[in-house]
Amino acid sequence: MKKFTTLALTLGLVSTILSGCGGTSTSSSTSSQTKETLIVGMECGYAPFNWSEVSSTSTNYPIANSAGSYADGYDVQIAIKIANALDRELVIQKVDWEGLIPAVQSGSIDIIIAGMSDTEDRRVNVDFTSAYYTSTHVLVVRKDSAFASATSIDDFAGATIVGQKGTLYDDLIDQMNGVIHAEPIEDVPTIIANVNAQVSDGTILELPVAKAVIATNPNLKYIEFSSGNGFDVLEEDKAVAIAIGKNRTDLLNSIDNVLAQISETERQSLMDGAIERQPQ
Repeated sequence: MKKFTTLALTLGLVSTILSGCGGTSTSSSTSSQTKETLIVGMECGYAPFNWSEVSSTSTNYPIANSAGSYADGYDVQIAIKIANALDRELVIQKVDWEGLIPAVQSGSIDIIIAGMSDTEDRRVNVDFTSAYYTSTHVLVVRKDSAFASATSIDDFAGATIVGQKGTLYDDLIDQMNGVIHAEPIEDVPTIIANVNAQVSDGTILELPVAKAVIATNPNLKYIEFSSGNGFDVLEEDKAVAIAIGKNRTDLLNSIDNVLAQISETERQSLMDGAIERQPQ
């Protein structure tokens, strides 16, 4: 999720986050009471990276600040691997996208695992690990759209394209010549409903997110562009990394060591599994 977050730390955001953050796991076992916690923030609403469910499964994990809810997805599997490797008790906090960096700055959470890219603007406020997933950007359109056979981002003249507010998805629309840049929308599910309802002709997403969308919306398709016909995106914006509060070098290095042990094959397997079991 290549997003450019709003960095302002507001009292409202902090209040919301702190109200659900007790700093410890909900587990009552002796081991969980003695282990150091690892508090991870994510949206819990961005499949296949992360989403929420209401029943416990073998792959999901309780959301500490949302009683009766469980988080699953690629980010959750990475969080579990890191917590286990560091012998820490994992605590997952559900936090709105624009509250994630303020939360890690305030110490309400330890790290952000939410499909966040390592950008220069964000590095002013947080530090980043190495990448834990790398992707590309595609266009999602209806199969019956006049633009369904497009092979270049220059083939969309006259199309209305909508992006997610505060993200690179929305910024990339300006690279598409002749399109109508619609007012951005807060979340991807609403954007997809917008495209399905023919209010907009398409939207920009990362490939794994697009695959997840298509899996539950068979009337849609994604268009992946060949080299030179797609978006001009910095390498840093193709990768997602874990954000950590400033000057927490020991934790950052420890997480980097864990990530180095996860092969590209295993990472892709985890992503494929997340796409397969995402909510319908």
